[in-house]
Amino acid sequence: TPRYSLWEAVVSTQSTGDLSNAIINDTSPRTALKSKLLGHQFSCYQPSLPSTYTLLINVLKLVKETGSMRYVNLDINQISEWLGLWKCDVQEQRDVFRLLHEAFSAINQGEKAIEALVRLLKLYAENEGVEAKSDAHICVISHIAHPKIFVMDHLLDLHPIRALDGQLSHELLQIFVTGHLNDYIEFYNNNTDFVEKLAVTHEENLRKMRLLTLSSMAQDCSEIEFTQLTTNLNLVPGDVESFVIEAIASGLIKGKINEPEGKILISSSINRTFKEQQWNIIKTKLEVWQKNLITIQESMKKGHFAMPIGGG
Repeated sequence: TPRYSLWEAVVSTQSTGDLSNAIINDTSPRTALKSKLLGHQFSCYQPSLPSTYTLLINVLKLVKETGSMRYVNLDINQISEWLGLWKCDVQEQRDVFRLLHEAFSAINQGEKAIEALVRLLKLYAENEGVEAKSDAHICVISHIAHPKIFVMDHLLDLHPIRALDGQLSHELLQIFVTGHLNDYIEFYNNNTDFVEKLAVTHEENLRKMRLLTLSSMAQDCSEIEFTQLTTNLNLVPGDVESFVIEAIASGLIKGKINEPEGKILISSSINRTFKEQQWNIIKTKLEVWQKNLITIQESMKKGHFAMPIGGG
């Protein structure tokens, strides 16, 4: 019977790799049993053994096949440490992170799937980026499609993403990194067929681009009129307040609604890109805080308190 065949394979093998290979190659339909056996084996074996690499590969293949991760716990950081412990070469590391991406995708853990894919792309050198253009395209669209991911500028430094330069997916990524709503609408009008075939709808893209555009608008101002939102974000007046509430809930901006005056009072907003300009801003703030601390310290020594620079 299938059960006897699988059990016979288990008891007749000894090494970690041989045992997991026997389980994964079994042709019986008992996927639940195979998952349980591999899961228990994965929990029992010492991760310091290089042969555990084969076991991990087989676990990931089974998770991808079954869409279930009931008996194993896959931690990307822990697995990354194991790959170093096993002295895996670059291709072996790529195989693991690609399977991790596929496994997490199969069990609908989108953020972990994206994290695994980014780690995969980091393993390609400048002259190898073109080899992973397909993975890079998936990475771009996955970031755009995820409803809670808004900052994507780090992708532009990855060699496989750079290899997409000149393609529509790279142009679309740049819009989601630094562009505004009108930029996306223009792109959509010029490339409707391309956008409609993506694993994300035009309406979802509009939602995210409105939120990102608001974040950019909030960068250098303390308040935004509702009329600016209706004009710049193509919103009808009745949708403005619910949109602002969504933006605040998403963490893109911090502030409150002044309904009587028809405006948002902005206290802070995220940076869509973090380059030298942003580091200089942090540097300036730290220098001011350092001066404040010195002023307070000197004032306490003299027995009186001086107002810090900037009034607080």
